[in-house]
Amino acid sequence: MDIVEYLLFVPLLIYGIALSDLFGQWKKFLNPKSLYLPHIIIIIATTDIGVNNVFNFFKLSHQFTNITYFTYWLYLLPPLVFLILVNILTNTDDKEDKKIFFNENRKPIFILMAIFMALHFIPQFNYNEPVSLHRLLAIASCLLFAFWNNMLFYYASVLIWLLSLYSRM
Repeated sequence: MDIVEYLLFVPLLIYGIALSDLFGQWKKFLNPKSLYLPHIIIIIATTDIGVNNVFNFFKLSHQFTNITYFTYWLYLLPPLVFLILVNILTNTDDKEDKKIFFNENRKPIFILMAIFMALHFIPQFNYNEPVSLHRLLAIASCLLFAFWNNMLFYYASVLIWLLSLYSRM
């Protein structure tokens, strides 16, 4: 194992732990009693975002050859925030009513989602301009929904996520 593979291991492991929690939630989609569409959509969108970040991490692997300790922490921040986000989002075992759970945890979920997206503006990630516009709109809609319980902001976030799917094709 060379140094790049060694340095990639920790962030990818963190993403892997988070994604296993998310995929574990998918089995609950089969229980019609506990379904709440906004919760299902955010689970699916977060899963997609996690898989996309794992995929994009490999594109950054060439940058890991001569990085400093501080820079390595910058690479670890998005997976760590993602793991915390997923932990809050998937901590539903004792909650039968997903609507109540979703509304009770709306603020931390969407604030962490906005922080996670904002961390990708760190220069090391080299994102191009059109994706940055989508990202800015997504951050704004997540923060608006976190602080104002208006489903319009939630659906705006979902629409931006769907547009980001199209832009990744």
